[in-house]
Amino acid sequence: MSQVLINALASTAGGGITYLRNVLPRLEQCDRQNRYIVLVPPQLADDYARFESERVKIETVRRLGGAAGRLLLEQTWLRAFIRLRKIDVLISLGNFALLACAIPQILFSRNDLYFSPEFDDELKSRGDYLALAAHRLKSLMARASIKQATINVTPTAAFASRIHGYNGLSECKFEVLHFGFDPEVFIAGNEPLPARQEAALRPRESLRRLLYVSHYNYYRNFETLIRALPLIKREIEQREGRGVLLALTTDIKRGAVYDGYDATAAAELIDRLGVREDIAMLGAVEYGKSHQLYALCDLFVCPSYSESFGHPLLEAMASGLPVISANLEVQREVCGEAAIYFDTFDETDLARKCVVALLNGDLRTVLKERGLERARLFSWDEHVSKLVKMIERCSIISPYREDWTK
Repeated sequence: MSQVLINALASTAGGGITYLRNVLPRLEQCDRQNRYIVLVPPQLADDYARFESERVKIETVRRLGGAAGRLLLEQTWLRAFIRLRKIDVLISLGNFALLACAIPQILFSRNDLYFSPEFDDELKSRGDYLALAAHRLKSLMARASIKQATINVTPTAAFASRIHGYNGLSECKFEVLHFGFDPEVFIAGNEPLPARQEAALRPRESLRRLLYVSHYNYYRNFETLIRALPLIKREIEQREGRGVLLALTTDIKRGAVYDGYDATAAAELIDRLGVREDIAMLGAVEYGKSHQLYALCDLFVCPSYSESFGHPLLEAMASGLPVISANLEVQREVCGEAAIYFDTFDETDLARKCVVALLNGDLRTVLKERGLERARLFSWDEHVSKLVKMIERCSIISPYREDWTK
C-alpha cells in the first residue's frame, strides 16, 4: 500500500477542472490499495470536497500568490509536506515537476504553449515582451521538469512528438495516456441554460449557429475565426437565405484582459468587420448545462493553433455536432475522420469548409455518425486504470513505502 500525493494546485480552470472532476471519483473505484492526498487550489477546495472518500482526501493551502507564488511553494513547502506525510509517489498535474524530488514522480505535460514557436511569435508580434519573457522562463522550467520526472505523461502521441523536437528532449521517453470522456455525466444536467444565454442564441429562428467553446486567449486563434465569419455569412445568405450566428463562451470587448490576454485587438477586428451583431457573447457556461448549448448549434469550430488534447472536441462529437478543426496533428489524433480540417491561419479555407458542412446534409450526417463513434473511444475508466498501474510501478522504488497494515 502506498501514499500518493496528487499536486493539482494548478488545476484552476478548463481542462484541469475537467480532469479532476472525472478522475477523483474513479480512484476509489479503480484502486483498492493506495491512499491519495489531493492538493487543490484554495478557491476550489469546497467544490472538490464532495470527492473525498476513505482513500481520497482533499487538502489545500491557504494562499498561493499567483503562478509565481505557486511555483515557489511547490519547490519549497512541498518537500517538507512529502517528508512529513511519508509520501511514496508524487503526481504533478501542472506541467512543472518538483525538482530534485526524493521520491518517484509522474509528471503530466499538458500545456503545448511551452513548446509552441507559434505562440512565441504571437507574443513578439503583439509587442508583449514582458509576457514573452515570463513565457520563456516557464518553457525552460517545463523542459527541465521533463528531465526530472520518473514517468512523463502526455495526453496525445502527437504532443509527445512535438516535445521530442526540442533540443535536449529527444531522448526523453513519454507514455501516452489519453484523457477520457463520460457522456452520461456530460448530459446528466436537466437545468436549462440561463434565460440571457438562451435569448442570445435565439435572436431569430432562421439561423445557422456556429459554436466555439473557449475562454479568450491568443493561441485559441479567435481572429482567424472572426475574419472567416463575414465570408461564411455572405455565402449562407446568398445560397440559403439564412443568417449566421457565432456563439462564443467568452466576451470579447475593448479593454478586457483575461489571464493576461488582452482582447482589445480582437474586439476592434469584430467592429471593423461589422459582425458584432452576428456573435453571441455568452460568457462562461456551466458544465452541467453545456450539452444544451451544443444541442442548439449546427457546427463546432476549433481554430486553436496550440493544443495538447481538446476536451470540447469530444463534447462536440458526443453531441452529434460536425467538427471543423485547425489542421493540427493533436486534433487529428483526437477526431480522426470525424472532423474536417482547415489550414490553421487561413480564414478563407475555414469559411469554405464551414459552408460545405452547413450546406451538405449528407456530409453532416456522416460526420455526426463518425463523431459519436469516435467519442466512445475515450474512457476515463481506462485512463484511471492505466494511471494506477503507473503508480504501482513507481511505488516499488519509493524510499518511504511501508505496510500500512502493521
